[in-house]
Amino acid sequence: MNFVQIAIPFFILALLLEFCYGAFKGRQTYRLNDTVNSLHMGLLSRLIGILRLGFSAIIITWCLSLLGIEQWVATEWWHWALAFVAYDFFYYWKHRFGHEWRILWASHVAHHQSEEFNLSTALRQTSTDYIGFLFYLPMYLVGTPVEVMVSVGSLNLVYQFWVHTEHVRRLGWLDFILVTPSNHRVHHSINADYLDKNYGGVFIIWDRLFGTFAVESEADPCRYGITKQLGSWNPLWANLHVWWDTLRLSLSARGIQKVLIWFKGPAWIPSNDNYLHEGIENGKKHAKFDPVVSRFDGGYCFFQLWLITGAGLMLLENQNVLPREIVVIFFWILLATMIVHGFILQAERWAKAAEVVRLILLPFLVVLLEEASPEFSKGTSLLLMPLSCYVVLSLGAMTVDHLLVLRRSRVGSIKVG
Repeated sequence: MNFVQIAIPFFILALLLEFCYGAFKGRQTYRLNDTVNSLHMGLLSRLIGILRLGFSAIIITWCLSLLGIEQWVATEWWHWALAFVAYDFFYYWKHRFGHEWRILWASHVAHHQSEEFNLSTALRQTSTDYIGFLFYLPMYLVGTPVEVMVSVGSLNLVYQFWVHTEHVRRLGWLDFILVTPSNHRVHHSINADYLDKNYGGVFIIWDRLFGTFAVESEADPCRYGITKQLGSWNPLWANLHVWWDTLRLSLSARGIQKVLIWFKGPAWIPSNDNYLHEGIENGKKHAKFDPVVSRFDGGYCFFQLWLITGAGLMLLENQNVLPREIVVIFFWILLATMIVHGFILQAERWAKAAEVVRLILLPFLVVLLEEASPEFSKGTSLLLMPLSCYVVLSLGAMTVDHLLVLRRSRVGSIKVG
C-alpha cells in the first residue's frame, strides 16, 4: 500500500491548520511565494513519474532475475517491523550520501532550498532522484517483497511530514530515539554547527551511532535554506541548478577531477577552477529571497496553485486510461504553468504577458489534440467548456487588476500634479 497517496488530503488539511495556528499565535512560518514554490515542487515530484517509466523497477527486476532471488512472504507482524527498521537504516545512508556526494546532492538539494520551515517544506520533493533506489538493493537482494518495500517506504516518508514544523519544540525522551521537529530543524539549518547533521528518517539513533547527531540550541536559532541561495521560484531550475553547476565544473576540470567532482561534497571545487569559492557562504546570514509582488499577483498564483494541483492529481489518476501522448502533453502544460507562475512571483516584467499567452493557447491546444487523437476527442466537449470558463475568468481577473492599477497610477499622477 502506498500511504503517500492516501495521506495527500491530510497533508493539505495539516498545512491549513498550521497556517491558522501560526496566525493565532502571532508566529507565522508561511510566506506565500515560498509556500507556492514548495507545493509546485511537490506536485512536480509526483507528476515526474509519468516520464520515468518505472526506471528503478526495471533495474531491480533485472537484478533479481539475473541472480535468481525469490521473494519471501510477509506473514508475521515482525516481518513488517523488521523491514521498517531496515528501510530506515538504509535511508540514513542514502540521505547522508545525499549530502556528501554531488551526484546525489544535485537531486536532494531541492528539498533544502526553502528559507522557511513549515509543513509545506515537507512536500518540497525532488524530481531527479533516479539512482537513490540503489541504497535499498540489499533489502531486495534478501528477498524483501515489493509490496513490503512500497508500504514501509511510503510510511517512512509519511512519518517525515510532521517533523517539518517550528511550532513543536523539544519532546524530551522522544528526541533521543526518534526524528522529531527539533532534530529535523537542525538538519535543515545552514548554521555552521548544524550543517550535515541528523540524517535519520524515523529513528535518530543512527545519527547517534555514526557520529552525525547535533542537538538544537536555543542560543543558536536555526536559519534555513542552502548555503548558496537559489534566488528563484522556477521549479524546473530548482531541480536542475546543481546538476548544471556540477556539469560546468566537471567540464572545466582536468584529468580525474572531472569524475571526482561528482563524488565529492557540494562545497568541493576542482583546484584549477576559477570559481573556487563562488557563492559558498557557509551559513552566513543573508536576506531571504522575497521579491515584492502585488496582492493580486500573489493571490492569483495561490488560487491557480490549487487548480493546477487538482488537474495534476486527476492526470495521475487517469494516466493509464488516457492515450500516452496526451498524458505527456498535459504534463508539459502543467510544468509550463508552474514555471510561468514562478516568474510572476519573481516580479519579472514579462511574466504576466507570458501568462496571457498561456491562457489564450490552452483552448486551441485542446482543439488540436482532438484532431490529433480520435480517442481523446470523446472527452473534448466535456473538457473544452470548463477550460474556456477558466481561461475567460483568469483573463478577466487579470484585465480588471490591470485597469485598477492604471486608474490608481492616473489618480496618483493627478495628485502629484
